[in-house]
Amino acid sequence: MQSRVGPDGIPRGGRVIVGVHQEPEMLSVLLHPATTTTLACNLIFSHFVKYDDHFHLIPDLIRKIPTKENGGISPDGCTITYHLRTDVLWHDGQRLTSRDAKFTYRLIMDPHSNVESREGWDIVKSCHTPDDSTIVFHLKHAAPDFVSMTFFEEAVLPEHLLRNYTGEKFHSAPFHHAPVGSGPFRFKSWTSGSNLILTANRHYYGVGPYLDSIIFKFIPNENTLLVQMKTGDIDWFDNANAEFVDQLTAIEGVKVYRTPMFMYEHLDFNTENSILSDRTVRQAIARATNKKEIAERIYQGLVTVAALDEKPDSPYYNKEAAARTRYDPMSARVLLRQAGWSDSDGDGILDRDGKPLRLTISAAAGQPNRERTELVLRDQYRKIGIDLRIRNYNPTVLYGTFEDGGIIRTGKYDIAMYAWLSSPAPASKEAIYAADAVSPHGQNNTRIRNRELTKLVKEGAIESDPARRVQIYRRVSDILVEEAPVVPLFWYTAIDPCTKRLHNFRPNPTPSADTWNASTWYLDPPADVSSR
Repeated sequence: MQSRVGPDGIPRGGRVIVGVHQEPEMLSVLLHPATTTTLACNLIFSHFVKYDDHFHLIPDLIRKIPTKENGGISPDGCTITYHLRTDVLWHDGQRLTSRDAKFTYRLIMDPHSNVESREGWDIVKSCHTPDDSTIVFHLKHAAPDFVSMTFFEEAVLPEHLLRNYTGEKFHSAPFHHAPVGSGPFRFKSWTSGSNLILTANRHYYGVGPYLDSIIFKFIPNENTLLVQMKTGDIDWFDNANAEFVDQLTAIEGVKVYRTPMFMYEHLDFNTENSILSDRTVRQAIARATNKKEIAERIYQGLVTVAALDEKPDSPYYNKEAAARTRYDPMSARVLLRQAGWSDSDGDGILDRDGKPLRLTISAAAGQPNRERTELVLRDQYRKIGIDLRIRNYNPTVLYGTFEDGGIIRTGKYDIAMYAWLSSPAPASKEAIYAADAVSPHGQNNTRIRNRELTKLVKEGAIESDPARRVQIYRRVSDILVEEAPVVPLFWYTAIDPCTKRLHNFRPNPTPSADTWNASTWYLDPPADVSSR
C-alpha cells in the first residue's frame, strides 16, 4: 500500500522488519511461550487485559477492568464479571463473543491438552455466558491476581476454528502455524528459517493499525543481526547483545532503547539428575557462581546482579535470604566434601565412587554472551573441582515443547541457562515451582518437588491479605535458597535499537512485551508524500 497521511495527521503505510534470534516453534503462547512467539502473538490475537509500559493494567477485549467498586467483582471476591467489546471480529469476519472466551477456558483446563500452564485457572469453579458479550467466572475462593492474569498472557481463541482440535488434538492443530486472531495484524505467511509476515487488520476494533505490515526476520546469529541493523536490512533488533551498545549507538538514524526488565537470566538445575538431586551439591554450585564477574566481564555492567527471583524493590524481597546467596567458593568446597566428593586421584576434579563430578551446561546456540558466560562458569566451577562441559542447541530444540522433545521440557539436561520474563503478579511462581507443574503440566523445568514450597506457592496465589502474602513469598525465597533448584544470575536491561523513523515504539518490561501497542506504530512518510 502506498504511504499516505490520514486526516488525523498520522502517516499510514510502510512495513517494519524486526530481527529476532529465535524462530517460533508454533504461534501459540499456550503451548510454546517463547519470546518471539509472544511478540508475534500479541499482534495476531487479543487479550482481556495487558500492561502498558508504566505497569498500568489496561483493558483490551473488555470494556472495563472488573473491580468491586464498579460491580465487576462481587463483595466476597469469588464472582468476576467481564463485559466484552461488541465490535470485535476474527480475521475471517466472524464475530468474537463470550462463547470464544468460555471455549478457550475449557480448552486450557482440558486435562488432555498439554498447555504450558493452567496457573490461575484451576481456581475457577464454573463459568457461564449470559449473553454474547458477558462472561462470568465463579471462583472456589477469592484470588487477588485473577483479574491481572486472566487472558493476560493467554489469548482468546476462536471456537469455530478449533472446536474439532481440543484435548490431545490441540497440539497438532494446523491453526498454530497459520492462526486466525482478532488483533491488529493478520497472519499472511511463514517461511521456515526465513521470516514471518503479518499484515494490517483493517477491521481492527482499536486504534490503528497504521503500518501495512510487520515482518519477523529469523537470524540465529547475533553478529549477523548487528550487521543487518547497520545496513538497514532490519528496523528493530529485538533484545540486542549488550556488548553491541557502542556500535549500535553509533548507527545514524537509530535510537537505542534501554529498558530495565522483569526478565532474569538464571541457571536451572535438573533435580532428577543423579548428581544434582543432592541439594548440597546444588548449594555448592550456587555459592561457586560469581555473578558479579559475569555482569561486569560479559555484560559491561548493563545488567543488575540477581540474588533472588524477586527484584530488590519488591515487597516480597527477602533480604536475609538474599544475603545467603553470596559468592563463597571456600564454603562451596566444604559442602562438596560433606556430600562425599573428594579428589582421590589428584587431577583437580572431584570424584565419588570412581565417578568424576562432571556436568553439562546447555544454552541456546548463536548467542555470544551466553557462550562466553558458559566459559566463565566453566572456569569458576573448575576451581571447586567440577568439570563443566558445554553443549548448546538450536533454540527450537532447546525450548521445544514436551511433545516435540524439547531439551528443557523433557529434562534432558544437567544445567540449563536461559531467561524468565516474569509477571508483576507473584502468583506466577506456582507454574514454575509447584510439584504438580512439572512439564508437560507446567513450567517447573527444574523438576523440584518440595512439599512446603508447593503448598506456599499455591497459598500465595490466592492469599488476599497483603501482610500474609509477604510472609508467604519471603518464606518461598528461603526455601529456594535452601533447595537451590535455580541460581538467578542477573536482571536484564533490554537493549532495543530501533530506527528513528518508527514512532510510538515504547518497550514494555512486562510479559505484554514490546509489541503491546504496535497498532499505534507509524513510520515517517517519504519526503514527497502529502495529505490526501
